[in-house]
Amino acid sequence: MTTIDTRELRNAFGSFMTGVTVVTAISESGEKVGFTANSFTSVSVEPPLLLVCPSNNLSSFDIFNTCKHFAVNILAEDQKDISNTFASAKGDRFENINWHSDENGCPIIEGSVAHFSCSTYSNIPAGDHILLVGQVNGFATNEKLGLGYAKGGYFSLGMERRAEELTHLLEGVVGGIIEFDNKVLLTATEQGYTLPQIATSTEQGSQKTVRKFLDAQGLDCEIGPVYSVYENLKAQKFTTYYRVSANNGLAGELGEYIDIDKIADLDFVSSDIQSMMQRFVSEKQNGAFRLYVGDNETGNIH
Repeated sequence: MTTIDTRELRNAFGSFMTGVTVVTAISESGEKVGFTANSFTSVSVEPPLLLVCPSNNLSSFDIFNTCKHFAVNILAEDQKDISNTFASAKGDRFENINWHSDENGCPIIEGSVAHFSCSTYSNIPAGDHILLVGQVNGFATNEKLGLGYAKGGYFSLGMERRAEELTHLLEGVVGGIIEFDNKVLLTATEQGYTLPQIATSTEQGSQKTVRKFLDAQGLDCEIGPVYSVYENLKAQKFTTYYRVSANNGLAGELGEYIDIDKIADLDFVSSDIQSMMQRFVSEKQNGAFRLYVGDNETGNIH
């Protein structure tokens, strides 16, 4: 029998890009419970069915295992804090969020992209989880964009789209933080290290530009989410950097792969790249990546 590394298996499962939901229910005694889940899928339209997978390790497992009703809330891109609260916090998770009850008393999170009020259709034990199938009794949705999750980090389709739209309006620079085997591809210059990058144009946008650039260098890469979008005030250029995963250690003529734990000690060509790489190292250690939007001096992290 093949032995499977459960940590590596979890990482492999996590490479599938999903939305983020909070599943809620209420006990017979009136206790409100909820947990963050990306294991959510539609099952059927006739009858209307959906599926979530509560873990046996949940503190609220017994409630979900026996509930007659539950609700699924699809979180919006600005609700990362709510996701984190229901993924890790203890105590009253509903205390600091806006919510209301559906007709069965299950909490509905306000501001979510969509919610589904369900009655339990079936409950099937499956390894260390249960397959909880709900029949949708009511739902609501809106035009907001959902919060995304992949490879241990959140991403925002709205921010990605806005970043791409801006590159069609302003000429600038696009580059990548290219990872392979816990290393990052860096280019050495007389002024310090920098990231692989190329000028972009309004005709083709940032993602298509960086894709062609890496292909021309012979790199086998998968382009991930946008990591930083900012205006370089000194150079008067609009700058976009993507997270990129390399499938091998080939660097072409772009430089060399350097261990992530050595990056903090390096000198970079400019303060904006220095700051971005310091943030990257920290977020890599914490396992959660964010998006910077602003200029090379000040901005916001989403």
